[in-house]
Amino acid sequence: MAGSSCDYYSLVEYYGENKGYTCGYCKSSDTNCSHGMWAHSMTVQDYQDLIDRGWRRSGQYIYKPSMAVTCCPMYTIKCSLPDFSTTKSQKKLLKRVHKFLCDGTSKFNKHDSDSSDMESEPAFNNVNDIPDLKEKAEKAAANADKAVVKKSLYDMEGDGDNNAGNSGIDEKMSNETKPCDDNTDKEVSIQQNSPVTTESEKIVKQGQGADTDKPSCKKAKFLRLERKKQKLSKQGMSAEDIESSLKKKDTNSGKTIEEFINAPVPENPAHRLEIRLVRSCPPSEEFQETADAAYEVYKSYQMTIHGDIPSKCSLRQFTRFLANSPLKHEKRGPPSGYGSFHQQYWLDDKLIAVGVIDILPKCVSSVYFFYDPEYSHLSMGTYGSLREIAFARSLNQTVHELKFYYMGFYIDSCPKMRYKARYKPSFLLCPEVYSWHPVEAALIKLKKSKYSRLNDDEQAVDPHSQLDIEAIPVVYNCTLVPYVRYRNSLGSKAQKLVDDEVTEYAKLVGMKCAKKILLVRN
Repeated sequence: MAGSSCDYYSLVEYYGENKGYTCGYCKSSDTNCSHGMWAHSMTVQDYQDLIDRGWRRSGQYIYKPSMAVTCCPMYTIKCSLPDFSTTKSQKKLLKRVHKFLCDGTSKFNKHDSDSSDMESEPAFNNVNDIPDLKEKAEKAAANADKAVVKKSLYDMEGDGDNNAGNSGIDEKMSNETKPCDDNTDKEVSIQQNSPVTTESEKIVKQGQGADTDKPSCKKAKFLRLERKKQKLSKQGMSAEDIESSLKKKDTNSGKTIEEFINAPVPENPAHRLEIRLVRSCPPSEEFQETADAAYEVYKSYQMTIHGDIPSKCSLRQFTRFLANSPLKHEKRGPPSGYGSFHQQYWLDDKLIAVGVIDILPKCVSSVYFFYDPEYSHLSMGTYGSLREIAFARSLNQTVHELKFYYMGFYIDSCPKMRYKARYKPSFLLCPEVYSWHPVEAALIKLKKSKYSRLNDDEQAVDPHSQLDIEAIPVVYNCTLVPYVRYRNSLGSKAQKLVDDEVTEYAKLVGMKCAKKILLVRN
């Protein structure tokens, strides 16, 4: 195995568990716990496998909540793209944004949108409170040279059974597609919405109720339908025209998200919205040209929406957590390829919002979303998530395996985070056997206990829990070696500590990933 061939692999440093740091959700000062590792590089398939085990990245730092002990258990949540349907409040928001684009007006009513919005999420602010994270990031950067594989001892004679992990590496080598650094094509679209006004009013008529001698009570929607028919009849419409009108309205209410987004616009609209997809890592030319504008939006967002002081939203922090990514860009699959991207929202040639996303083999994963506070009246957080869903659905048309939109973590104990369950149909990840369960069924369990095994089958187990740490490939002193060879180079006391740490690592990432990912030891 030549040293250059390691360009196809994921390389990580495992840090272990972080205990007792500040929680960005319940604001407790010492009850948050998670495990973390630094990814020097990561293939999109390996990261897909990791997020399907409850991991999530913030920049190059990848973390997994210690679900059974942390104060606010964080359940990975995903939404099915082919089956996605908009809720009433989501439709109203899309229509409101469309009206703003068409004529420049936006009448905001708190009852017209979800009370909790995407902009309420602390996101990576929660990760920033991990003790010594800054030092770990700087140390990882200093160790970057040590995370380069210059030679491999897997193919040397005399290893015997120590080559147990080599089969997984060879298989990955033959199947992995070489990353590509070519500039990605950008997505440019001008998409707007059409205004529709609806009214609903609950009425109670005499003679209805629970009394069995009286007519049974009708549902409110049927009462509204009768009132509508009566109103149209008084206006002189025939019964046939009334039915035709109501049928047309029913068809309109079942429109897809794409139909709302691509609703017709005037020839000269008040505003033009353009969404561009630019590759963030490695940075494309367009990303570099717009980096300063994106940072200014980010800084304004953090200081206004989250109340951060300037030192907490520096350019260095923005670059570290929202521009840098360990994911290798692979020019296959969708037109953009796989990897890390920014979706930029340009309103009349002004950058007003940015969605940080990862495009992976099975999903589009939302990393963060920030916007110009001047446009808070448009509920940009929710609008951004809907646009990301629509974008992911468009990718699903060409890459059929890409069927989900990952929204990060769902925290039922935090009211501001419950909005994610309104994107339907959605599923939560069981923290013990890593199976997916409909959010409605999972919430019944979480109302009883904030930490819950979501899988009812007591016989079900983690399919990748069969541990074999000798099969884990290790990078030590710039050399790829079997775990046993690395272990034997240590003293007897150190061997026990290393075994415990590597066993913990293997349990958390699962043996499927442990056999493929190169574990850097310094």
